[in-house]
Amino acid sequence: MTPTVRRRMGSMQFTIHMGDPAERTALLRMLETWRGLTCASVEFADWTPEHRPEPGGILFWDLDDCPPPVAAVGKCALFLCSSSSGAAIASYPLHPAGLLRKPVGMDKLWAALHRSVKLWWDSLERLEITSDRCRIRLPLCDLVWVESTRRNSLVHSTQGPIATREALTALEGRLPRGLFLRCQRSFLVNLRHVRRLDSEGLCMSDGAVVPLSRSSRSEVAEAYRQFCLLWDGGKGDGETRYG
Repeated sequence: MTPTVRRRMGSMQFTIHMGDPAERTALLRMLETWRGLTCASVEFADWTPEHRPEPGGILFWDLDDCPPPVAAVGKCALFLCSSSSGAAIASYPLHPAGLLRKPVGMDKLWAALHRSVKLWWDSLERLEITSDRCRIRLPLCDLVWVESTRRNSLVHSTQGPIATREALTALEGRLPRGLFLRCQRSFLVNLRHVRRLDSEGLCMSDGAVVPLSRSSRSEVAEAYRQFCLLWDGGKGDGETRYG
């Protein structure tokens, strides 16, 4: 049977309560960006008195609006948002998993979520590949780049290289477009792990440089620029900030 990208049985839920609609919209957009870059199977919901967050999920709560009811927290992790410098002390009885100082920026949100990686690790989408008769379920966010080795491929991950007999074209077909980019015939990169584009090629997070031909450079450069615009708040300066 051909391996596929699989999700774990239950995608987790992020529930949001923000008193200011503009702050709620901004937080939701940042969480959607985080979900896209991390390849996490996450659903979003607004908190209401009738809606109880799912156990095992994360509740983002605006502490400036009101303290969260005990019933609202339940068995989910609590991330508090506040503009008060004393919020950390005031929130101690609530045992929050994270505290975000307003205005909440992407850097703060990214750091807070990655300090709590155990909460959402099981929600990561994974790529099943076979190497030396062993089946590996590699989180997509840990896949840095792939190179073709004739009919086979070498997957470079954050944990090291993984050799597989699957062709690069077959791997490409099982990865989300927009995040993974084919470079020439021999390379496939995770744009999240691109640190910069220079005269030598794409500089990856693992220190490798993926070379580009003259004919492909302009196309790859434009794809990377569009990626930065989409995921990095419109800055588009050619530097990937999150990864």
